Amino acid sequence: MDNGKLIFNFKTWMKHEQGLADNTVAAYESDVSIFASSIMKNLAECSAQEIIAFMTAMRKDGYSIETVLRRISGISAFYDFLIQERMIKTNPCGFVSKPSKWEKLPVFLNFDEVEMLLNAPDVSSKFGFRDRIIFETLYSTGMRISELTGLKVAELDMNREIMRVTGKGGKQRFVPLYSSLAEKMRDYLGFRKDYFVKERDEGWLFLSKNGKQLDRELVFMLVKKYAEKAGINKNISPHTLRHSFATHLLTNGADLRTIQIFLGHSDLSTTQRYTHVTDDTSRNVLLNCHPRFKR
Repeated sequence: MDNGKLIFNFKTWMKHEQGLADNTVAAYESDVSIFASSIMKNLAECSAQEIIAFMTAMRKDGYSIETVLRRISGISAFYDFLIQERMIKTNPCGFVSKPSKWEKLPVFLNFDEVEMLLNAPDVSSKFGFRDRIIFETLYSTGMRISELTGLKVAELDMNREIMRVTGKGGKQRFVPLYSSLAEKMRDYLGFRKDYFVKERDEGWLFLSKNGKQLDRELVFMLVKKYAEKAGINKNISPHTLRHSFATHLLTNGADLRTIQIFLGHSDLSTTQRYTHVTDDTSRNVLLNCHPRFKR
């Protein structure tokens, strides 16, 4: 059954079986019609992902949270109708967290600003080369700063060009390195051994000038320093590169579920602000959608 027929039957159900007021019927019909026009599939086949994308689009268009919640209410009523008609088993709206207020949208860099930041370090110096790789790793994987500073050399598989990342709660995921970064990483491993490792090597991937595990505060200061050098007039931090990663993947067509996996979010609703690679399909999404993998 096409969307037009589904919406017509929903309207009839609200009016004659539920006895809803004409204004409510008209509002709910409008809500579902607007939602239907925003998707490229049958309404009966939609999941929480489409609901989240719809909410995100309304937020970007400047709608108030009250308007968004009212529309989701109408859409939820529509899926309750489909359940009653035995066309679906569960209401996808039930899997979506409904915010009580809008959180501040995360700051992210556009493509040109990312390039400016990546090119800011002087790669002819050992520290500049290290810093460039740190920024590329943050941006190309979307990992948290704590995950980056916690990386160990043993967690890199340079044959397969992937690394194992340990996130919150000790959960692990695998992320790939694009080819040019993998080459730089191989060079860095040599630099690390020759110039960064001191008397004892504890295995941390990124080291300070004293041969110790790199701390988060230093990475934060490095991002600030190079952003200023590059002329980027935004209040950014290492987490900005994580937001940029997710935003750019979403912009280039990646789905929220895949972005959720890359970011290590346990709940899809956490990814809805913008939005382990264990199989070829997920890896191909990254290869096709991330601007640096496409080179």
